[in-house]
Amino acid sequence: MEIINFNLYKKKWNVESETIIKPGLEAIQKALKKLRNPQNKHRVIHIAGTNGKGSTIAFLSALAKEHGLAFGAFTSPSIVDVHDQIQLNGQYVTEQQMDKAFQKMYEAGLSGMLTDFELLTVVAFLIFEEELLDVVFIEAGMGGRLDSTNVMDHSVAVIPSISIDHTNFLGDTVEKISWHKAGILKESGKLVVGTLSESASNIVYEEAKQKNVQVLEIGKAFTIQENMFTYGETIYQNLYPQMLGDHQLSNMALAITALVESGFHLKESKVQNAVKKASLQGRMEKVSEHIYFDGAHNKASIDALVETVKNTFYDKEIHFIVGILKDKDYIYMLRKLEEVATSFEFVNFHHERALPASVLYKSCLHSVKRITKDVEHILFKNIENSGITIVTGSLYFITELRTKTAEK
Repeated sequence: MEIINFNLYKKKWNVESETIIKPGLEAIQKALKKLRNPQNKHRVIHIAGTNGKGSTIAFLSALAKEHGLAFGAFTSPSIVDVHDQIQLNGQYVTEQQMDKAFQKMYEAGLSGMLTDFELLTVVAFLIFEEELLDVVFIEAGMGGRLDSTNVMDHSVAVIPSISIDHTNFLGDTVEKISWHKAGILKESGKLVVGTLSESASNIVYEEAKQKNVQVLEIGKAFTIQENMFTYGETIYQNLYPQMLGDHQLSNMALAITALVESGFHLKESKVQNAVKKASLQGRMEKVSEHIYFDGAHNKASIDALVETVKNTFYDKEIHFIVGILKDKDYIYMLRKLEEVATSFEFVNFHHERALPASVLYKSCLHSVKRITKDVEHILFKNIENSGITIVTGSLYFITELRTKTAEK
């Protein structure tokens, strides 16, 4: 999948890279060595997991900003284009900063060595290297162990959740996927982890034992109950995140713990303010009074979305606008959404792995449904006081919709 506007820099600086996904660290480690290993300059919090990565980084960023910390963040996929994947103190990376990184890569002879995502990972580390940062937040692109972000000598690891996703690359069982996620643990390091299934937990804890890693698990080492965070003698009360869903309380608690374990002292009033401000595009993102964008695209995230709808909008009509990738379990996703849906609108969107809207239409058991040929023809109708419209199924779908809307 092309990283939007990334090719502009590749062509400008004559730096080539492959568009395929190629798990493994040998190539990027060799490239980073040519650049004197910029990935090891700063304190790093490295987040891997099936769901919750982006939300956890949103909380981390808000907490860092509220406490006056200088921070960098590398996330994926892009929301609009490549510039929003690398941030400094909450601001998107600039064209000048991208150019400077590409110039370094060109001069180091990196052309042809890497895949697109590996190259972008190197760009992020080069941009961070130029800054005096207190901490850097890195989101694993896919998996963890063999992901190009897994190249730091030291980091505090965070795993919010583990479930089935990206089976083509990570395996078709929770155990296989957990092995990949657990690969981000560093020797004698620390892991902050959310609630895992027994099968996932066994794999992660075994990895932690082998690497002498201290595991801090939610519900054991630290807790979040009735909007109060407790970790040893540290207590922060009255924490009310604006991001909807009980799972966001867990992500918030993981972020707080990870920052504390990275050596930062947090003040209760600043934590309270930060979690109110934390937001993330495409995760129950309120784009107007009655319209939300949520990029739920697998079983766990669809479960969380439906649970949020039941708890928050139980007295509302729910209209879903849906676009899904063909390698996702769309039958499961549809059955879950049907539990709370008033109507469905299935949309064709321009992605190489997009599932035709006609397939979704035929697979959906709901009686009120329609097909829309592309994102430009979506009709946000039925928006009354009793109705909520939720755009969901894929972050790529939401990104295309957002881009097309901005162009109008």
